Amino acid sequence: MLLTDKEIRDYVNRGLLVKDMIDAQVQIQQAGVDLTVANVFTLEGDGVLDFSNEKRKIPKYVEVTAEGDLWNLKPGTYHIAFNEKIVLPKNIAGLLLPRSSALVCGIVQHTALWDPGYEGRSFFHAEVSRHVKIYKNARLGQMIFIKLDGEASGYHGIYKGEDLKKFAKRGE
Repeated sequence: MLLTDKEIRDYVNRGLLVKDMIDAQVQIQQAGVDLTVANVFTLEGDGVLDFSNEKRKIPKYVEVTAEGDLWNLKPGTYHIAFNEKIVLPKNIAGLLLPRSSALVCGIVQHTALWDPGYEGRSFFHAEVSRHVKIYKNARLGQMIFIKLDGEASGYHGIYKGEDLKKFAKRGE
């Protein structure tokens, strides 16, 4: 079941789902929450993935400097960190979808599932197909929340507690 705006507000008032919103009245939508831009990064170096994660290597994050209060992004691949912190209870998962205006501007977003029990300030991966200006705090994605039939064991991976806005890296 997808959570409604009323249910989202109830969870937010209890310190769950989304913290550090700029303006909850604007960001909470009918069936999700708009997430806003804090930082923009490129990735350098090779990534390595394996089954057990023993050989996993994440590329280095390199912050793109804003020009005043905006980023002039050329076509390419970026990671965009959020202002908001996600706090999921063990019975709710999250999915991030693009806002339609971002798609129209040529920003294609790729994300993964936010597992029940995840807590952190994360990002989305963006492929920019044409020049675009993104202002700080722009609303680019909308997180939707799916209530599970029961409680999951909870996320315990290396990204729990991450804060890309603060640390500009993952998994530490």
